[in-house]
Order: sequence, then structure tokens, then C-alpha cells
Amino acid sequence: MWSRIALHHGRTLSRAFTSSYPKPYTVPNGPAGQNRAARLELAAAYRGLEMLGLNEGVSNHLSVIAPKADGEGEVMLVFNQGLHWNEVTASNLVGLDMSGKTVEGTGAPETTASCIHISIHKSRPDIRVVMHTHQPYATTLASMQDDYKMELVHQNSLRFWNRIAYDTTYSGIAYAFEEGERMAKILGNKDVLMMANHGVIVVAPTVSCAFEMLYFLERASMVQLLGMSTGKKMRTIPDAVPEAMFHEYKKRAQTYADDFFYATYRQLKISQPDFEN
Repeated sequence: MWSRIALHHGRTLSRAFTSSYPKPYTVPNGPAGQNRAARLELAAAYRGLEMLGLNEGVSNHLSVIAPKADGEGEVMLVFNQGLHWNEVTASNLVGLDMSGKTVEGTGAPETTASCIHISIHKSRPDIRVVMHTHQPYATTLASMQDDYKMELVHQNSLRFWNRIAYDTTYSGIAYAFEEGERMAKILGNKDVLMMANHGVIVVAPTVSCAFEMLYFLERASMVQLLGMSTGKKMRTIPDAVPEAMFHEYKKRAQTYADDFFYATYRQLKISQPDFEN
């Protein structure tokens, strides 16, 4: 199956995984520095999401496309199978090529990480980051028999106006690339895939955007489920508001995401400084 992935077109180095926001770390110029920066940010995302309680055991996975340290093409960085997210560091992330072969570091990710992430990265050349979790509130909402969609009942919900795709057919654990390709097809050009009986996937051009998206997806889902638990009807935002507010939000989205993610990064430097190793 790996050979099927290798048949896809290659990708260029023109897309970045981070913004121009001032960074809480320093790296050298060039591909090696860009690779190091991607490793730092991805390791911080693993640690930060674990700190927020959005991971599940050692089963979920995050990835970023970055330049290879030697400058010869790109790699998909992801964590090694069996590591707890609190054990992830910049240096123990592994880099895969688009055939699934480990070309940086030692070891390999869990099979489903390769099947899901490579398929989505290949189908979405506009994004650099894929994050997949089984976070409790969003997963619960996605798995409801009825009322499983995100309702516009809170301003956090407006972030996801017209940006969520829904997979209502659970097809089993993604041990084959066909399942990853199926997910990618349903995701389409959206930012979020909510998967019934499974979990969620978010995609973004930067680590900070994907990180913040997972957090606020969980918060929006929590508000909706808590409201539903009262048995009373929730007040929805008037129809004229969501589109206008979404476009205003998108103008500021990268800055909002950077503020949150790099604040988390700074906290991790204090509480878990080994992630930068």
C-alpha cells in the first residue's frame, strides 16, 4: 500500500507551517532551522493538547509537513508509536517521506497515523498540519444519533460556520490507506471532520491554527452538550450574524491562534522544558 502513496505528485517548499508571529524559540536560517522550528512547534502541540486533556492514551496523532533537515525535499513529522504525549520531544519525532518510509529519526508511527495523515496531506496541498484526536465533547457530539451537528448557539461556534464536514458512517480502525482516503474525500475543502463513533480531525496551514481549532471545537461542543443536557431548547444565534462575524473572525484568525499557541508554548517552557530537547 505504501507504493500507492508514492504515486502521488510531490510537493514544493513554498508553503509554511508557521506565521511571522514573534517566536519563543530561536533557530538558524535555512532548511535545518525550519525543520527544527517545525519539530519544536509540533512537540509543543503534543504537550499542550495533553495538558488540556484533549488526547486519549497514546492513540491519537498530530503531523506537520516540514523541510527535511538536509534540504532535500520534505518530511511529514509525527510521533513515534507507543510514546505518551508527555514524552514527545522535538528530537524524537520521526520524519516520513510520502511513501511512508522513515527518513529522519528512528522508529515509526502507529499504522493509523500513516494511513490517515499521509492521505489527507496528499489530498490537501493547501494545508501543512493535520491533528486527529478523540477529545470527549466533540467526539460525543459527533456520535449522537440525532442533533450531532455543531449548532450556532455560542460565539465559539461561529468559528466553524460552514467549515465542518461530517462522517456519519464508521468504517472501522484506519489500518488501510483506503480508509484515510475515504476520510480525506469527506473532509473535502473543510477545516474540520467530525467522525461518528470515532473522533475529530482538523487541518490547517499552521500548527498554531490547528492547535487553537481543536481547543475551541471542544469548547463549542461542550457548551452545546451541556445545554442539551438541560432538556431545554437552546437559543440560536440569528441567521444574519454568523456569516458576517465569520468573515471578521477569519481576518484575525491567525493572530488569535498565535496568541494562544505561543502563550501555551511559553507555559510549557516553564513546566515541561524537556519538550524542546
